[in-house]
Amino acid sequence: MSKRNDGGNDMAHNSHKKVTLEEVASVAGVSPATVSRALSRPGRVNYKTAQRVRLVAQELGYRSDKVEAFTEEKLHGMITAIVPDINNPAFATAIHTLQSTGIRRGFSVTISDSEESVEQERRLLDNALQLADGVVMISPRLSDTVLRKAAQIKPISVVNRFVGGLPCVTPDLTESLTEAISRLVTLRHRQITYLGGPKLSWQEGQRWQIIARLCVRYGLKVRRMQCETPTYRGGWHDFQGFLDHPTTAVISYNDVMALGFMAFLKQHDVSIPEQVSVLGIDGTRLAQMFEPPLSSIIIPRREMLEIGTTMCIDRILHTADPGATPIRSFPTSFLPQASIGMANSADSSSRF
Repeated sequence: MSKRNDGGNDMAHNSHKKVTLEEVASVAGVSPATVSRALSRPGRVNYKTAQRVRLVAQELGYRSDKVEAFTEEKLHGMITAIVPDINNPAFATAIHTLQSTGIRRGFSVTISDSEESVEQERRLLDNALQLADGVVMISPRLSDTVLRKAAQIKPISVVNRFVGGLPCVTPDLTESLTEAISRLVTLRHRQITYLGGPKLSWQEGQRWQIIARLCVRYGLKVRRMQCETPTYRGGWHDFQGFLDHPTTAVISYNDVMALGFMAFLKQHDVSIPEQVSVLGIDGTRLAQMFEPPLSSIIIPRREMLEIGTTMCIDRILHTADPGATPIRSFPTSFLPQASIGMANSADSSSRF
């Protein structure tokens, strides 16, 4: 008799350990709002997702009558895109793509500029998670952990960076940079300076690794000079030390830095490309308006932004495959222009 009473007490104790909606969401790999919809309004959720949520809820012993305590998430009809610098032409020209893609799917798009500040990017993301239905993170500086936690609250897609577990769109720079550096080798360049971007930029690390690896392959000497502000002003002011130890060729983290660096060289009577060849990365229209026109790696940002925005909206509307995390990589291309030319001497320092 006492054993039966003990067992009954254990059962009573276990019955008080209620499984939460958040626990179901964690095991099912979806947001709490999706669990609420799957159990109360399954028609609003992808069939496979709803089925998985119901099975998980059943296995965990989740009490379905508690769903009534959660109101169905109502769509705001808005997504937010967060960019590190809206003044950069590479981002500015893509805004139209964001808006048009959103409008076609019934969403308005707001653009927020983090101004290369991690703290500001975090504040903007927190606001977007409260006010928007989903977020498109463009070249984010926040950590993978922060982005993955945010994606548990609202759908998030990432453009120009890879974050494990999230839908991502990235450019493939390997072939285009191989072609560009091979061209520099053909033009008899033997030393290259890489003007690096922000240390927290995922693309900065990727670009440096590819360039460093290619320079080893071709037997080139390469050095890296860092810039924390990948802007025209940064390209002008952050590389004064280049003149102390010049090289015949320079590859810049992006186009706007390259243009600022070209202006810096001209101010010091260094001719382009006769003394220094300059190559950017982005392929912006602005780069073709300078004299000489800037050689660049063309990144198909419009196509990348369209896919990234579509990925986010598909998750908002539950039309994406819940079991897949799409990763899209877009090929890039090398555009040679008048900013690169023959290296007249292997010893660049003697030419200044």
